[in-house]
Amino acid sequence: MAQRGRKSAAELSVIQADSPLGASRLTPLAGMSEVEKEVWLQVVNDHPADAFTETHSPLLELYSRHVVRGRILAQQIAEFKSEWLADDDGLKRYDKLLAMAEREGRAASSLATRLRITRQAIDQQTVARAQIKSKAMPWKK
Repeated sequence: MAQRGRKSAAELSVIQADSPLGASRLTPLAGMSEVEKEVWLQVVNDHPADAFTETHSPLLELYSRHVVRGRILAQQIAEFKSEWLADDDGLKRYDKLLAMAEREGRAASSLATRLRITRQAIDQQTVARAQIKSKAMPWKK
């Protein structure tokens, strides 16, 4: 049963074991590369400690891999010389790089949405608008 009244300064200064402040953060998986681990940690550290659980590990792993692959492809595209486009082989290679980069971007975006790490997913105004809209139009449930 909860105690009535205001909490003392001493009670407020103690971190409860079951509180989010006492929660540990999800650590990267063992088989990941260092760059993938950096992406993982960046995502996990950008959210509250209790935002991710072990069930999120496979999705976070995939997201990290797609982001790293997308960066590699972006670097390849940036280093591509424009004179190579005059040759059919160069044009095909450039087109292939762009297609692969788009696939990686789509996959990363899809996983980010499912992990709810996009700004739209955590923006309180967006969430509130969606709730109001669903109440205003009950036939759309």
